[in-house]
Amino acid sequence: MYRGAVLLCAISLFLSGCTKDRDNSTALLEARASNRPIVSFVPVVDHSRSNLNWDVSRELSIAIRERLAQKNQLYMIGEEPVAALAQKALSAHDPFDGDISWVRRSFPENEFVVFMELMDHHEVPLTAKEDSPAELELSVRVVVVDVRDKTPKVVLQEIVEQSHHIPRQFTQANQVVWEDETFDVSPLGIAHGQLCKELATRVEDYILIAGAR
Repeated sequence: MYRGAVLLCAISLFLSGCTKDRDNSTALLEARASNRPIVSFVPVVDHSRSNLNWDVSRELSIAIRERLAQKNQLYMIGEEPVAALAQKALSAHDPFDGDISWVRRSFPENEFVVFMELMDHHEVPLTAKEDSPAELELSVRVVVVDVRDKTPKVVLQEIVEQSHHIPRQFTQANQVVWEDETFDVSPLGIAHGQLCKELATRVEDYILIAGAR
């Protein structure tokens, strides 16, 4: 009885794995048939040392991924599989140091891999007063790697910079936090939204141009 239960469990796990593999293979075939570039968007690496009391990497990663997926021009590999591959790959490699030879073998079944680094996220007070309005300085490094050939190549590498005015009543000490229902219409939420929109647009444009070659 016990051996029978164990055997049944093993068969179920095997069939589940096969189904998952078939689903992944079918999705990739559909992506190729529709001529949509297959893309892994690696979660944003946060090197900004911002004082935000939430995970700004996750916030920006979700927002950018959603924007890339909305237009349905790219086939986006699932968030969880990419995060698992990225965790392993980035523990041994830095995608921003110029050496991209490892990217193709670290992200199999892909055509393009997108890396982003939040480099700067800080407020600059406009006056010496304690409750001064501020300028929010943002900068993100973007690297898009084409891994369709044996030798990976960079198709986009740039730093996107933005500056946004933050009224004194919404500066760092009084910010609306992410996931608050009013965050998206707050000055910080609007600034992040504009940044994510530009980043997603740049990435999509360059991938579509490269993919057409």
